[in-house]
Amino acid sequence: MSNAPYSLPVGLKNAPSDHSPINLVGVFKAYFRFWPYFVISILLCLVAGYVYLKSDTPIFTVQAKILINDENVGPSVKMEGQQVSVAKKVEDEIEILRSRTIMEKVVKDLDLAISYYTMADFKPVDVYGSTPVRLVVNEPRRDHSTQFLEIIIHDKKSFSLKQARSETVYSFGEPLKSTWGSWKLIPTENIERYLGQTIRIYVEDPGAVTGSYLSSFNAVMQTQQSAIVLLSMYETVPERGADVINGVIRAYNMASIDYKNKVNQSTLNFLNDRLNSITAELNNIEKRIETYKSSRGITNLSAESQVYLENVKSNDSRLNDVNVQLEIINEIQKYINSPVSDGNAPAITGISDPGLVSLIDQLIKLETQRERLLSNTPEKNPLFIPINRQISITKNAIRENIKGIKRSLLATRNQLRGFNKTFEHSIKKLPGQEREYINIKRQQSIKEELYIFLLQKREEAGMNNASKLLDSRIVDQAHFGFPETHNANFTYALAFIFGLVFPAGVIFARQLLNNKVITASEIEAMVQVPMIGELSYQKSMPTMLDAASSRTMMAEQFRTLRTKLSHINGRNGYGKVTMLTSGIPGEGKSMICRNLAAVMAAAGRKTVIVDADLRKPQLANSLQLREQLGLSDYLDGKAFKEQIVQSSNFHPDLFVISAGASNEDPSEKLERPAMDDLIAWLRQHFDEILVDTPPVELVTDALILTKYSDSTLFILRQNYTLKSQLRSINQLSYDGSLNNLHLVFNGVVSGEGLAYSKKYGAQYYTGDQNKLSFSIFRAN
Repeated sequence: MSNAPYSLPVGLKNAPSDHSPINLVGVFKAYFRFWPYFVISILLCLVAGYVYLKSDTPIFTVQAKILINDENVGPSVKMEGQQVSVAKKVEDEIEILRSRTIMEKVVKDLDLAISYYTMADFKPVDVYGSTPVRLVVNEPRRDHSTQFLEIIIHDKKSFSLKQARSETVYSFGEPLKSTWGSWKLIPTENIERYLGQTIRIYVEDPGAVTGSYLSSFNAVMQTQQSAIVLLSMYETVPERGADVINGVIRAYNMASIDYKNKVNQSTLNFLNDRLNSITAELNNIEKRIETYKSSRGITNLSAESQVYLENVKSNDSRLNDVNVQLEIINEIQKYINSPVSDGNAPAITGISDPGLVSLIDQLIKLETQRERLLSNTPEKNPLFIPINRQISITKNAIRENIKGIKRSLLATRNQLRGFNKTFEHSIKKLPGQEREYINIKRQQSIKEELYIFLLQKREEAGMNNASKLLDSRIVDQAHFGFPETHNANFTYALAFIFGLVFPAGVIFARQLLNNKVITASEIEAMVQVPMIGELSYQKSMPTMLDAASSRTMMAEQFRTLRTKLSHINGRNGYGKVTMLTSGIPGEGKSMICRNLAAVMAAAGRKTVIVDADLRKPQLANSLQLREQLGLSDYLDGKAFKEQIVQSSNFHPDLFVISAGASNEDPSEKLERPAMDDLIAWLRQHFDEILVDTPPVELVTDALILTKYSDSTLFILRQNYTLKSQLRSINQLSYDGSLNNLHLVFNGVVSGEGLAYSKKYGAQYYTGDQNKLSFSIFRAN
C-alpha cells in the first residue's frame, strides 16, 4: 500500500515537543471567523469617537504680557550663607502674581464662584458674559458645598424655580431663602434672548474655585535677561479667561499701591511727629534769643565769634543727620524684635544703606502677605510654615545688617562730638556775653537744620504717596486665539484601534481560559500527526447515512474521508483493517465508524463493522439489530466465525459483528489467539474491516488491537476534546503504540474548523440556492 502522502512528518521520529512555531495564518483565521464582532465593535467605537468629539468642549489659551518696573531690581546681600534678592526681582513678583491672595480677590470681584449654564447640542454651555440673570447672595453662605438651582425664564419679570417634585413661580428681585442662605435673582440686559429657556446655576465654594483657577493660571519670565512676564491660563470660555488675567494684573497693581501707601504713611507719621516736636523746640529757642538780646543789648557777633559759630553749625548738622539715622535704626530694631506686628511699618527715611532698605521692604511684603492669609486661614495651618520661616530669616538678616550700620553711626557720632568739644573749648576764650549768645544761636541752628531736613523728607514722602506709580506696565492685553481641540483623525484612529483590540482581547481571554480544542489550527500547532478530514456539526443525525443517494454535505464529507482512507490503506487489494478510537467517550467514533462503513459499502466494498468495545457496546442497539451471538461469544468459544457475522439491514454489502453478551475480562479476551484467527478470516472475506474500540486513554483495548490494523483513525471533537489530550496523541505516535495514526476532527461548526478554505456552497451538494456551507477538506 502507498502511504506516502500521509506518512508521519520526519520530526515525529524525534521525541514529541510542546513548542511549535506560531502559525500566523492560523492565528489570523482564528480571529477572522469572529469578523462580525469586530465590525460591530469598530462601528460602536467610531460612533463613540464621534459623540466624544461633538460633546468635547474646546479649550482656549489666554495670554498677556506685563513689564515689571526697573525700580524693582536691586542689589543682593548675603543672608545666612545664601545669596538672596534684596529687591522685588522678577521671580518674587511672579510669586505674588500667582499668590492665592491675588486670585481670591479676582474670584470675588468677578463673582466666579457662581456660574450659569444652558443646554445646547445635548451638552451644557457656559453663558458667562451673556447670562440672562445674576444671582445675588444677600448674606454670607452658611454652607460652602456646591449648590444647584434650575430655573425657567418666563418673561422679564418672573421665573420658575424647579424643585424636587414641583415648580414655583417667583419674581425677579424677590428675596428668597434656601438652606445655604438668602438670595435673589436680578435680570440682565440679555434676558430677552433666553425667554422660555432653562438656566442652571451652580454656586460653588469660593476657596475651591480659587484653587481651580490657580491650577490653570501660570506666570513665567519671557527670557532670563528681561523683566517681561508672560501670563497664561487655559479656559473653556475665553472671555472669562481674559477677565481673570486682567483682574490678576489689576489686583497685583492695587496690592502694590496699597503696600507703597502703607510704607509712605508710616514714614509721614514719623516725620510729622518729629516736625511737631522740633517746631515747639525751635519756637522756645527763638524766644530765648530775643529775650537775651533785649536784656543784654547785643546786636551782632564779632568776626571771631561768627567763625566759631559757623564751624559749630556745620558740625552740628552732620551730628543731627547721624542722630536721625540712629533713631530710625532704633525704631527698626524695636519693630523686628516685637513678637507681634502692629501693622505699622517702620519708617526708612534717611537710611542710606540700600541693603537694609531692601530687606525691610521684603519684610513688610512678607508680613502683609501673612496678614492677608490670616484673614481667612487659621494660624496653625501648614501654609504659614514657609512664610514664617522667610520672615524669621529676613529679620535675622536685618539684625546682622543693623549691627554694622549702628556701629558705624556710633563711631561717627563720637567723632563729631569730639569736634564739638574742640569748638566749645575755643569758644570759652570769647567774652562771657558772646559765649553765652553763641551757645543759644548754636541750639537754634541745630533745630533749624533738623527742621529743614525733616520738612524736605516729608515732601518727598508726600510726593511718593501721591504718585501711585505702578509696579508693572502692560505690554500685551489679555488675548486668545483658536481653541485647542482634539485631533479628529487621531480620535477616529484611536477608536478604530480600540475597536479591533477590544474584541481581540475578549477572544484571546476566552481562548486562554478555554481548555478545549476549538480549531484545527490548535491541533496542528500541538500535534505532529496528520489530519485527514473534518466532519461538520449536525443538530440531528440519522443512525446511518443513505450513502447511495444522499447529496448532503455530511455525506460528501464521509465520501471524501473514504477516499482519503483508501489512499492511506492502498487503492488495491482487500482485507484492509481500519481501527477507530478516541481519547475519551463522547467524541463520536461509533457514529463515524457506522457512516464510514455505509459509504464504503455504497462504493461496492464489502464491509464489516467489528464492535470491539466489549465494556460498553453500542453498535447493536444503535443499528436496532436482533440479539445474536457476538465477538465475546466467539472469543469464549461459544460460537463460530460465521455465526457472529450478521447483515446490517442497511446495505447488502454492509455487515456487523456485535460485541456479544459477555463483558467479563475484555482485555484478556482480546489477547486470545482466537482474535488472530478472526481477523485473518475477515481479511479473506471482506474488503474493509472497521474496528470500533474503546477510548485509548481509559483502557488498553485499542493498544491490544492495533497490531491488526493497517491504519488508525483517532477521533477529536470540537469544543469537547481537552487540549491536554493532544500531548498524549504525540506520545502514542512517537512510541508507535497505534499503527499509521491519523486524526479526524468531528463536530466542527461551520467556519470554525479553519483547516480548509471556503470553496463551495451547500447548493453544490443539495441544489438549494438559499443555503451556504464550506468545503472542509484539504487540497491534496
